[in-house]
Amino acid sequence: MTSVIRQFAQQNNGIQIDANSVSVIEGPQEFYQTLLTCIRGSSKRITLSTLYIGDGELEKHLIDEIHIRQKACGQLRVNILLDYLRGTRGLTSGTSSVTVLQKLLPSSSVHLYHTPNLRGVLKQLLPERVNEIVGLQHLKLYIFDDDVIISGANLSDSYFTNRQDRYIIIKNTPELAEFCCSLIDAVSSCSFLLKSDNTLETDPRCSIHPFKGNLHEYKELVHQRVKSVLSRLNVNEQKCFVNKHGDTVVYPLVQMGLFDVNMEYDFLKELFASQEHCLSITLTSGYFNFTEEYGKLITHSGNYPMNIIYASPQANGFHKGSGFSRYIPSIYVVISEFFYRSTRSGVRLFEYERPGWTYHAKGLWIDSNASSLFASLVGSSNYGYRSVHRDLEMSMLLVTSNEKLKKELRLEHARLKEWTFPVQFATFLRPDHRVPLWIKLVSKYIRNFF
Repeated sequence: MTSVIRQFAQQNNGIQIDANSVSVIEGPQEFYQTLLTCIRGSSKRITLSTLYIGDGELEKHLIDEIHIRQKACGQLRVNILLDYLRGTRGLTSGTSSVTVLQKLLPSSSVHLYHTPNLRGVLKQLLPERVNEIVGLQHLKLYIFDDDVIISGANLSDSYFTNRQDRYIIIKNTPELAEFCCSLIDAVSSCSFLLKSDNTLETDPRCSIHPFKGNLHEYKELVHQRVKSVLSRLNVNEQKCFVNKHGDTVVYPLVQMGLFDVNMEYDFLKELFASQEHCLSITLTSGYFNFTEEYGKLITHSGNYPMNIIYASPQANGFHKGSGFSRYIPSIYVVISEFFYRSTRSGVRLFEYERPGWTYHAKGLWIDSNASSLFASLVGSSNYGYRSVHRDLEMSMLLVTSNEKLKKELRLEHARLKEWTFPVQFATFLRPDHRVPLWIKLVSKYIRNFF
């Protein structure tokens, strides 16, 4: 075991799981079919946490299947957590997530988290879409009875068709499923509750209004409720390692810097600063926009080979967007070029480019030639300023010595890399990488909002 992961395991509790219960979902279509299969097989609970749910036919069919399953299983509990700003976008035109979910009420519980930082004059001034830069609910967890899917994918048509992400399903793991449901419930208890008449009111358990109440008190309320869930992992003082009794452990990493919960941040700081030559790390994100601290640790402190995979301008989700959005891929080009020109040897960049597809995968693969262990981090974080300080994020660190699972995770990495090309100086001279001068001038001032 590498010293970074060993130290992390000594300081944090994980959940021992059966490696045979872990599977990699390969792509969007399989992700969608897996969701349908899991819905149809659920009898106890369905808990979904996502940024938003789209209003297309695929999404409506997904909700229809939940509705059908509810009728067939009277004991089935359905809980859904969305972001307030993204989930109500388009509400007046009848095309929002809230509208799509209406048919599940009142037999389901639908909550919408609203960042406490959008309040007062700022809330009045910022229009729809733009207001989302202040902060979002970004957890991507999908629980069906005791099965858990951890992903970076939202529940929207492109994520079911041609938007590549990562998705890991862990089956028959009650402790992990209960933890994830409890975390979602903790956030839900401090959020808005959707009523049958399409109105929203604060959850009865939320004694402080998210954007009208005292900011410090609200932050403390969320902090305490999330910490209460995390403390349940520490009930057993025996630390959980990969050993002869179990070959796979999952460590939940909750990142909610806004509420002083920094599990992923603390882990990544140590990992990126590692001096272990035996390490080999691949990092991927749909958006190349590390925090300044992460960037400096990778380029100046770390001493290990690292590959970074990210979306090319054409594979960026904002490609051909309207309004200012169409310039967002150019901002990432500016950031990636600066990083490329300043990084150390041993760090290589790769752009993902697949005709007709966009790229949204995120996570890490951590290998070592000095250990039989392999680790992979998968979840919602993009490792930028927003992910660390503004949004609510959740990742899972899988650590395993199981040969079959290691092979599956390496194959996942290889499949993604098939559609990449190495970044070189000439890459930034290509027509599709040319950036307007004004974007170059403003990028460093606005990068923390994307």
